[in-house]
Amino acid sequence: MPSYKKHILFSLIMIFPFFPDVYYLSLAVVGASVVDLDTSFRYRNLVLMALAGGILALILPFFQITSFTGILLISIALFFFVAQHRGFVHSVPGTALAAACLALFVISFQNILMILTPDPRITFLLTSLILGIIVLNRGLLILYALLVTIGIFLTPLTSFNFFYVATALFVGSLSHLILDLFTGSGVKLFDPLSKHRYGKMTGLFIIALWLVSVAVLYIYPGENYLSLNYFLTTFPQLTTFNPMGII
Repeated sequence: MPSYKKHILFSLIMIFPFFPDVYYLSLAVVGASVVDLDTSFRYRNLVLMALAGGILALILPFFQITSFTGILLISIALFFFVAQHRGFVHSVPGTALAAACLALFVISFQNILMILTPDPRITFLLTSLILGIIVLNRGLLILYALLVTIGIFLTPLTSFNFFYVATALFVGSLSHLILDLFTGSGVKLFDPLSKHRYGKMTGLFIIALWLVSVAVLYIYPGENYLSLNYFLTTFPQLTTFNPMGII
């Protein structure tokens, strides 16, 4: 099985207990794939990302909407273009930053789509498809688009907030790092704070923590099917946080 398929499958396994929801599963797939955008053979994706950002930046002012969303997408593309493979992006701080920037794009893009259509399912679908086109490997795109389209319209309407989006993207990205821990070269998990390379034992430890987290969340579930709702009852402000209200 090609490595990108292994990363995507593992990301789905990691995120499913927390978000058994098609939309957030699609974001986890994007998160698992975006980590490798710092490789030269994925420059096509970065060109698409920059072009999409440029188009948004140009056309949004005509609708009296800030061009922030387009500029952000261009900035993300430039960030991955200058990044060194298996460098900062392949670290916990790097994936956290990438996930936060992508989550900010998702929130801002969906705010724009909600102006154009009142149906949240359409905004979820269009966001997933756009992210898939600019991030995923072409060999997966058709299957991804088909499953996401069917899944979003056939499953119950999901809850939506910045915390859910950022968590799904980050867990997807983190799953990529965990698999890379089992390769011969390992991963500089805390680059640039530390240049130490971690390997298989660290990967096994993180998987053990994940298993414990899954067990705890299902022993003390939240009110809804999204298991993280239990955590959010303690910090309800996370469900209402909207960074677009600050920018």
